[in-house]
Amino acid sequence: MALHPSLILANTPINRRKMFRGAIAVGLPLLIALTRGEFLPAVYGGVAGFYTLFVDYGGETSERIAAIIYMTLGMLLAGIAGVAGHYVPGAGLALLVGFALFAGWLQGAGGSVEFIGKYWLVAFLFGDSAPDLPPLCGTYLIIGGLSGILSVLVSLKLFEEPEYQTAPMLREAARHLMRRRHNNGAFALYFASLVLAGYLLGQWLGLLRYYWVPLTIAIVTVYDAHHSMHRLIQRLVGSLIGVVAGAAVIYYVQSEWVLAILVTLMAAMTPAAQARNYWVAVIPITALVMVLLDFGLQRVIASPMHFALARVENTVLACALCAVGSGLYLKMLPRIEAWQAKQHKPGVY
Repeated sequence: MALHPSLILANTPINRRKMFRGAIAVGLPLLIALTRGEFLPAVYGGVAGFYTLFVDYGGETSERIAAIIYMTLGMLLAGIAGVAGHYVPGAGLALLVGFALFAGWLQGAGGSVEFIGKYWLVAFLFGDSAPDLPPLCGTYLIIGGLSGILSVLVSLKLFEEPEYQTAPMLREAARHLMRRRHNNGAFALYFASLVLAGYLLGQWLGLLRYYWVPLTIAIVTVYDAHHSMHRLIQRLVGSLIGVVAGAAVIYYVQSEWVLAILVTLMAAMTPAAQARNYWVAVIPITALVMVLLDFGLQRVIASPMHFALARVENTVLACALCAVGSGLYLKMLPRIEAWQAKQHKPGVY
């Protein structure tokens, strides 16, 4: 049986330096947390370190470090905003819409900046979902970002040459934003509407870890609506395999140190999986996040099977919403593009 085009494997060369950076960026925060017996903060340090892989695409060292700093500080402030939103009625929803609109507006700029905006939204969702998080979580989030910077510097020292740039970084993304012929408002509204719908529907259905619905929507939805349809297929297939792997690890491995080693290996293998296909990369990503959450929430999780089913449930719902949203957006796209072209006719400002 022929595979869907979005699932075909590629032969792209593997970025081994990125694999090396992933091991340092994720392994160091976990090592610090385990030696101190602080399992909950290990989640946020590991996730932040892992996310540095997706905002650093090589190139000039100063620009790579700046991207990681922007991501880390933005995630810290967004997480605080998520917690603070619980103290003012209606503030949580307003902030969610604001972060989602901003992340949607950044889409299309390219590479690093697109993911920075999405990760700020993700950090807000984490803070909003757990308003009783201790301040130490913020400290470990910063440690995760610093680990990402350290991984860049160590890689440069060992390999003694700059890493080849594979996608737009900050300056190039800024040029893309300034040269836009429209304000990207239509896509920003579409993106924010999907995120808000997933957030409200997840809460209304009483889903375990409902925030994974808008989080998955944010990651799956990309600037090209046609590509979003492929992305949700890849996300669904990769997640289904990843939750099985993650649940197996949680069930059979009891040692925190062994779990930390496995998570570090998953982080290191993600760039290799990315070189084959996005759905292959989703497998270690899903398993990694499941194990990290198990680190911080061992007393809350009823069973690995319960945890895995909740993850599948949230992923399926998010992908279904993305499919409906992408279909509607594609139908409206000709009118949107016609309106945008009309607004920028020669001589009209």
